[in-house]
Amino acid sequence: MPLVLDENALSWETFDVQTASTLYWQSVPVLLKHLDREEQVEELTVRILSGFTRQNHNLRILRVHVSSEEDLFFLHSLEVSEEEFQGLKADQGILVDFSNFPNKIITLLAKCIESRGEENPRFQAELVVSGCESLFRIVETNDFNKLPHITLKFRSGSDTAIKQFLAFRLTEVRSNCKELTEELRTCEDARDSTSSQFASCREKLASVQAEHERCMLEMKGNQHTQLAQAQEEKAREKSELKESLDREWGEVERRLRERLEVMTKKSEELDQENRKLRSQKCDLETKYSETNHRLASAEGYRTSLGEECSRLKELNKKLSEDKHTLEIKLNEMKGEGRANTEKIRANGEVLDQQRSRIRDMEASNRQLESRCEELIKAVQTNEDSSLQVSKQNQRTAQIAGKLTQDMKNIKEKNSHLKKSLARQDEKMIQQKRAADKAEEKRKAIEAVLESFKKENDGLRLETEDLRSKLEDGKTQLQESEGMIRWLNKQINDAQLQSSTRVPGSRYTFQPSASVSLPPAPNLRKSEPSGGRPALANPSLSARLSRIRGSSENLLTLGKEDFGGGGGAEGLDSEGAAGVSHAVSASREATLALG
Repeated sequence: MPLVLDENALSWETFDVQTASTLYWQSVPVLLKHLDREEQVEELTVRILSGFTRQNHNLRILRVHVSSEEDLFFLHSLEVSEEEFQGLKADQGILVDFSNFPNKIITLLAKCIESRGEENPRFQAELVVSGCESLFRIVETNDFNKLPHITLKFRSGSDTAIKQFLAFRLTEVRSNCKELTEELRTCEDARDSTSSQFASCREKLASVQAEHERCMLEMKGNQHTQLAQAQEEKAREKSELKESLDREWGEVERRLRERLEVMTKKSEELDQENRKLRSQKCDLETKYSETNHRLASAEGYRTSLGEECSRLKELNKKLSEDKHTLEIKLNEMKGEGRANTEKIRANGEVLDQQRSRIRDMEASNRQLESRCEELIKAVQTNEDSSLQVSKQNQRTAQIAGKLTQDMKNIKEKNSHLKKSLARQDEKMIQQKRAADKAEEKRKAIEAVLESFKKENDGLRLETEDLRSKLEDGKTQLQESEGMIRWLNKQINDAQLQSSTRVPGSRYTFQPSASVSLPPAPNLRKSEPSGGRPALANPSLSARLSRIRGSSENLLTLGKEDFGGGGGAEGLDSEGAAGVSHAVSASREATLALG
C-alpha cells in the first residue's frame, strides 16, 4: 500500500517555508478521476519543494503540491521526510536514494508533458480522488498493460491547509509584485534619463542641420563663380589653339609641297632601279626553286634513313629477345642432359651390382645341384641297406626334396631378375638415345645462336652505316637552312626598303647593293632507288612556301603600280596598307626561318 502522508494538519507550521527551495513548478496534464464524475484530463500545477523542519534543520523534507489555476480551492499535498522515505522505498521497490528521488519524479513528469495531446499517451499522470484522500500515480502504457512507476497517497487540503497554501502563494505573489514594482521604477528612471538625452540630441541635430544648409548655400555660390571663370578661360584657350593650328597647317602644307617635288625627282631614279630589281628577282626565284627541290630531296632521304634505322632497331631488339630465349632453353637442355647422364651412371652401377648378385646365385645354384646329384647317387647305392639306413635315406630324400624346391625358387628368382635386368637395359638404351637427341638439339641451337650472332653483327654494322648517312643528311640540311636564310635576307634587302611615293606608283624602293649568290651546296649525296628525292623537313617546306607567297604578293602589287604609269598627288592609304601587309608577312617568314 502507498505511504499515508500529510496526516498532521499543522505541517505548515513545522515546515520552514522561508528556507524552502522550489525544485519543480510546471503545468502537467493529469487524468482526474472522481467517484461521482466522469474521468477527464485537466491541466494541474505540480510544485515540488525541498526544505527543512523549523525545529530541526538537519531533517530534510520533500513537499509536493497539486493545485489548479482555475479552482483555487483544489489542493492535494504530500510531505515526505528522509525517514519516511525509507518505508516508501521498501514498499514500492524504489532503487534511488532520497536525494535523487525528486529528480526521478521530475523526469517522469517531463515524459508526461511530452505525451500531451496524444490520443493514447504513453506516460500519463493520474489523480484518483476518494473523499479526503487521493492517489497520485504515473503510469506507462504498453501493448500489454499499464505499468505504474510510482504511486503516492496524497491528502486533499482542508480549509486550514488551503488557507495556509493561499496565504503562502499570496506572500509569493506580493514579493514578486514588489520586485516587479522596483524593476518598473528603475525602468522609468532610465526612461526619463534617456528622454532628456534624446531631447538634447534633437536640439543638437537641428543646429547641425542649419549649419549644413548654410554651408551648402555657400558652396553653390562658389561653384557658380568658378564655373563662369572656367568657361571664360576655356573660350580664351580655344581661340589661341585655333590660331596656332592655322599657323601649323600652313607650315605643314609648305613642307609637303617641297617633299612632293623631291619625291617626284627621286621617282624617276627608282623606276630604273625597280627594273633592275625585277630581273634580279627572276634569277633569285629560279635559284630558290632549285634550292627547294634539293632541300625536299634531302628531307626525303633523311626520313627514309630514320625509318630504316627504327626498323633495324626493332629487328635487333627482337633478335636479342630470341637469343635470350634460346640461351634459356639451351641451359635447360644442358641441365636435363646432365641429369640424364647422372641417372644413366646410377642405373649402370645398380645393373653391375645385380649382375654380380646373379653370378653369385648361379654359383650357389651349381653347388646345390652337385650336392643333390651326390646325395641321389648315395641314395641309389644304399637302397638295400638296413632299416636304419632306409630311415636315414628317407630323411635324406626329404632334405633333397627341400633342396630341389629351393632350387626351383632360386631359378624363378633368377628368371625374374633377368627380366628386370632386360627392362633396365631397355630403359638405359632409351635414356642414351634421349641424351643423344638432347645433345644434337643443343648443337643445333648453338649453330642457330652462332648464325644469329653473325646476323646481329651485320645489322650492327649496317645500323652504324645508316647513322653516318643520317649525320651527313643533317649536315646537308643545316647547309640548306643557311642557304635559305641567306636568300631570305637578300630578298628582304631588295624588296622591303620603302620610304617615299612617286606619281604612277604606290610604293617606292631605295637602291641596294648588287645581289650575288654563293655557290649552292650539293644536297644530293644519295637518292632512293626510285630516282626521286624525298622531302627533308615539312616545316621548312611550309616556311619556304610562305616566303614564296609573300614575294609573289609584293611582285604583283609592284607590277600593278609601276607598270600602270599615271600619277597621284597625295598619299594613298590603301597602297600603304598593302605594302605594310607584304612587309610584315616577309618579316614573319624570315623570323620563322631564323
